[in-house]
Amino acid sequence: MRELRFTLANVPGTLAEVTTALGERNVNIDAIVGVPGGSLVCLVVDDADKARAVLQRLGLTFREREAVAHDLPDRPGELGKLLERVASAGINLDSLYPAVVANRVLLTGDGIAALDLE
Repeated sequence: MRELRFTLANVPGTLAEVTTALGERNVNIDAIVGVPGGSLVCLVVDDADKARAVLQRLGLTFREREAVAHDLPDRPGELGKLLERVASAGINLDSLYPAVVANRVLLTGDGIAALDLE
């Protein structure tokens, strides 16, 4: 699982152009976040190779990071426990995506995929 980060001009239609182009190549967006008031977009996609090709074709410069999905128990404090384990491993998270499916969170950062989160 890979996260792709890039900036877009902050004008109507730019994100639509990117997401439409990804859809035309059958790339599913598993998670997306944008920075309010800015133009930074972060995507987690199901096919990083195809997504890379789309972003390159659109002339976008992007940064790529590993990402993992982890299902959390639906109890208070579980996210804190998980993040303490990540911090104890010396991993600085770049992103955290809230998800509504089965209390899943997506985490990105160098070394995160090698960490046993169970």
